[in-house]
Amino acid sequence: MSQLGMKLEELSLEQHETRQQDYSHAPNIVAIVPAYNEERFIASVVFTTRHYASHVIVVDDGSADRTAELAEAAGALVVRMVQNGGKAAALNAGFMAAKEFKPDVVVCLDGDAQHEPAEIPNLIGPVLADEADVVIGSRFLEVKSKIPKWRQVGQHTLTAVTNTLSGVHVTDSQSGYRAFSPAAVDALRFRTGGLSLESEMQFLFNSSQLRVTEVPITVKYMDGNKRNPVIHGLQVLDAMLSLVARRRPLLFISLPGALLSCVGVILGIIVSLRVEQTGTLMMGTAMLTVLLILIGLLLAMSGVLLHSMGHLVSRLREEIKDVSRPSVEISAMPLQSKS
Repeated sequence: MSQLGMKLEELSLEQHETRQQDYSHAPNIVAIVPAYNEERFIASVVFTTRHYASHVIVVDDGSADRTAELAEAAGALVVRMVQNGGKAAALNAGFMAAKEFKPDVVVCLDGDAQHEPAEIPNLIGPVLADEADVVIGSRFLEVKSKIPKWRQVGQHTLTAVTNTLSGVHVTDSQSGYRAFSPAAVDALRFRTGGLSLESEMQFLFNSSQLRVTEVPITVKYMDGNKRNPVIHGLQVLDAMLSLVARRRPLLFISLPGALLSCVGVILGIIVSLRVEQTGTLMMGTAMLTVLLILIGLLLAMSGVLLHSMGHLVSRLREEIKDVSRPSVEISAMPLQSKS
């Protein structure tokens, strides 16, 4: 067993009797809070979340501040990433740690206090009722919060693009407030670095055939947001386009290649007609025609090849269940049962 598993198993055994006595009638809820330099809010997030979850796991993603120390003092189990690896790596580590507690449901929420832990019961309801494998807390299913207009425009744009490309339709594709069934936790492995994690999830929901639903949530946008909203939106869009290129090469590579080839063929017809009418060959246009056709065919064939390789890799991954474990350190601060 890995060092992570051994430490979590020791923690579970130490508290088994207390939890069993207090929660034999209640669902085992594990809350995961990925956090990077969130010392301003993390203690209050952990403290409040403990009222609604059996266990709170904070994944400190290489923070340079006191995030891990304050989370531990507030009663969370802290998983320390050796270095900042992004939210995808943090959630992978959080899921790995959560599975040691054999949860009935896993909840993910942000560490910047924008999500209300009091809404956890509503969020996990469809999972516990076996109506869904994934529940997304949507800011737009019912608008219950004052959301800046520029943020609404950006989120709706990203959601429309993600819905179209993934084949899964939701109202808030970028929400970080989500609940997962044990089956979803087992099925999901995130590989996208950077800021397109929620978009990658939507592709995985489709490929893993997970049932997805939404419930309305409220959000609080705190002052002093760490990210420039325009730059953040562009980063998400760029990462999402890269993700689509990998997961939908036929759409993103082969289709443009086929269109280029068609343009080349049309130019070729024009050049042929001109030669027939005037007897003069337009050398520049002729060379452009050949170039467009060759590049188009190369792109189209590359997309088909990548599509085939992607399916092969996915099948192999499912068969061997090759899950890479990120480098983490565990702070075994005893978790208190929810009060």
